Amino acid sequence: MPSHHEAIPALRSKHAAVQAGFGGEQELDKVFESYAFGMKHGVFHDLSLASSTYFQVDTLFITPWYAVLFEVKNIAGELTVTENPPQLIRVLDSGQVSGFKSPIAQLESNCELFRDWLYSRNVSLPVYGAVVLAYIKQRIEVFDTNIPILFPSAVPTFIRKLPTTSPLLDDEAFANLLSQLGSSHRHFIPSPICETYSIRRSDIRTGVICPGCGFIGMEKYMGGWRCPSCGGTSRDAHKQAIRDWFLLFGGGMRNKDCREFLKVDRQQTAHRLLASMDLEVEGAKRNRSYTMKFFMESKKRT
Repeated sequence: MPSHHEAIPALRSKHAAVQAGFGGEQELDKVFESYAFGMKHGVFHDLSLASSTYFQVDTLFITPWYAVLFEVKNIAGELTVTENPPQLIRVLDSGQVSGFKSPIAQLESNCELFRDWLYSRNVSLPVYGAVVLAYIKQRIEVFDTNIPILFPSAVPTFIRKLPTTSPLLDDEAFANLLSQLGSSHRHFIPSPICETYSIRRSDIRTGVICPGCGFIGMEKYMGGWRCPSCGGTSRDAHKQAIRDWFLLFGGGMRNKDCREFLKVDRQQTAHRLLASMDLEVEGAKRNRSYTMKFFMESKKRT
């Protein structure tokens, strides 16, 4: 888009928030990847489930004795969590004040929804929760609450202190529960970016992006794509462009849409490019359209 486009500040802010959230979750992931827990357990990351409503768990640690939900936060600034109303207030060094969802209220809600999810499957396990601050430099002030606020390095000690007597699930029941968690994960389907941020299609620059130098407008030739800017070539640069089209606009892509976005002239060329992708096809001939399924898998370790 043009550098002065009115949607760019919102897009940059969202991009920064997503990067920060992902980076924070990775810090907790490292703990579970490096620490050898002595008990039988499963770890799920970015788990999306449905109870009375959909809910997403940053990290679920589950054993035959109990389950723990971790809500991970990576937000810069002075943080204050209020109880009434339930909110997280962030104050930057510049004095800018912003409000976010309360991680404690969000975690409490997720724990209740997960208890309901277990109950609907005739599973009875204690469910615990903790908020994890990704980096020790984060500063937070919290009202009096029973929800632990931890840094990643303290998570193994927190887990070890949870009560374990006789397991509530035998090996077969626990293996079945892990299987149900994996199969119940709801794949993430992003909303089209242009729809979310009210961006006109005409504002989006078209063309295949060079994976080498970032130039927009690679040229099609018999062996793939050639960049007129750096001279680099690629056999499958069109795959990212087609994926971008679905992320930007959503819906079904017709042959005409493909030709316009990738800047190719021939219908046969566009047909071959679309056929090279793992797309779902609807209709025939002139009414044919293609759709892409976006999956964000829940990562699991046992």
